Amino acid sequence: MLENSLWLRYNPTKTIREVLARIYECSAVEIGDDERELYASLKRHLTKKEFRMVMMNEAGLSPEEIGAEVGISGDELKKAQYKAYRKIRQEKIRREVQVSMLKEETFDDKSE
Repeated sequence: MLENSLWLRYNPTKTIREVLARIYECSAVEIGDDERELYASLKRHLTKKEFRMVMMNEAGLSPEEIGAEVGISGDELKKAQYKAYRKIRQEKIRREVQVSMLKEETFDDKSE
């Protein structure tokens, strides 16, 4: 899995799959099961600061702790977190991590 990753540093009990399922409001079955792939896709689409903010927020850390770690606070922190979660909800990332959507698209392409 992600033994030495920042994800496990902040979220030892939650998987990326569980978090993405909650964000996308779908079942975990619809999300890919390879944690490394999910981690890589989030890391690819988010800046380091955004990725760290999401990880820390999902771990339940306080806004003060998150702000101290990433170097911003107050309204700037709220705006940055909103932007990070908005990026995660974008269709390109959603398609990348959701298995069922990929399977349906592949099936539709073959039937045409």
